[in-house]
Amino acid sequence: MQQKIDHNVVLYDWLSFTTKDFTPLGLIDFLGLDHCTWTSMPGARGYKDRLYFGSISIHFNGRDDMGVWCEMSGQGCRSFEDFTTLPNKWDDLISDLLYMGMHVTRLDVAFDDHTGLLDINRIAADTEQQHFVSRMNSWQCTRSNKGTSVQIGSPQSKVLVRIYDKAAERGFEEADQVHWVRVELQLRDDRASEFLKIPMSIGESFAGVLLNYLRYVEPDDSDTNKSRWVMTDYWAALCDGVSKIRIYVTPGGEYNAEKLHHYVFDMAGNAIDCALELCGGDISRFMGYLTQRSCKPNPKYEVLKRQYYDYLENIAADAAQWFPVEDDPIPEFLPGYIAPSPEPIYENLTLFSE
Repeated sequence: MQQKIDHNVVLYDWLSFTTKDFTPLGLIDFLGLDHCTWTSMPGARGYKDRLYFGSISIHFNGRDDMGVWCEMSGQGCRSFEDFTTLPNKWDDLISDLLYMGMHVTRLDVAFDDHTGLLDINRIAADTEQQHFVSRMNSWQCTRSNKGTSVQIGSPQSKVLVRIYDKAAERGFEEADQVHWVRVELQLRDDRASEFLKIPMSIGESFAGVLLNYLRYVEPDDSDTNKSRWVMTDYWAALCDGVSKIRIYVTPGGEYNAEKLHHYVFDMAGNAIDCALELCGGDISRFMGYLTQRSCKPNPKYEVLKRQYYDYLENIAADAAQWFPVEDDPIPEFLPGYIAPSPEPIYENLTLFSE
């Protein structure tokens, strides 16, 4: 699970762009990720092939006019921050991306409230009562076991604002004690690239764009023109606070198979190789020492193992749709089920790849 943060942050939470200037391997080098282990898998949206690492996808082999498409999800952005060799991370990537005229197809910029600034239920109520002014016509409020969320704008539009209870979405068991409300700007095409060109800090850019598209206001019965209503205290405090924040790099994203691979082989690889040699190359002897180790189990490794077994259960469930086994008993050797990751599980399969 991601480290607990006790202050408000602004971060890039999705980036996708296309380029005709790079081969897939050249683009990986451009990202500063050429030292990472990439997995080949089928592409999407007209691309035949894809290279995948840590929720970052490099799609290629589409039509001649499609070029190469890089897609970083939220976890992909965290993987980029963790593993890139670019000295200034986002600053280097964005400046080079704009300089080379690459086509930014999507950019998500998120403000995470960890200090109790925003009340998601108050925002949902103000939205339903139309106590807001927006350039966008559509809106939607959703309440479920994943928490409350508000969406202003259409998924098909170039600008979309989402506000939701991130703690509830993540399934924090102590959700009543953890405050994590996210305000997310989802930008597409020219709106995405124009955001990156704003010569201000990410916080100032976020606050400025947000205020141009959405303001929550206090109702005034004496004035029928909603645009003249006074901004709510919480929205003013949000925008004022955000404007003072610079780009935030998560202090280590969620522990995953790539990080385990990096630690075991890149950092501890020499020690493991030496230990194997001292065991005379006898794997059974080496494994015997390993199973007798005195260190206590670490929860993060238990999570990875459960994810792996969950992956196996998902394979079985998918296969059963095409090859039902009605009479055979279900084996009970797998650990308890946990919710599947929203990202492809293929990264776990590259753990011990050569």
